[in-house]
Amino acid sequence: MKLISAAVLALLVDLGAARADDTPKLIGKWEVTKSGGETPVGSTVEFTKDGKMTALVPLDGKATKLTGTYKLDGKKLSVKLALNEQKIEHDFTVKFKGETELELEYPDKTADTLKKK
Repeated sequence: MKLISAAVLALLVDLGAARADDTPKLIGKWEVTKSGGETPVGSTVEFTKDGKMTALVPLDGKATKLTGTYKLDGKKLSVKLALNEQKIEHDFTVKFKGETELELEYPDKTADTLKKK
């Protein structure tokens, strides 16, 4: 029984480490190159090491700045942004395509493609 418990614990630790491995890939500035969701092409998103993020979204001919936080848990990316008094929350499925491209899939299966700048 102790052997099984130790094996399960080791597996959980390995899975936790695997999840944490993708966070460094996410850190940096990304540009939306293909929009299948709500985010316009040309928008940029920057993820920092401390769990914060900034997005610049072209709206009405001007770049609108949104600030907030993110959490990456395995393939699930949860973001919480603020625009003035408006709170925006999204959950995405993240699919990394190498080191310089990622896809953020919305729950309705539409997706945005981003390239690292």
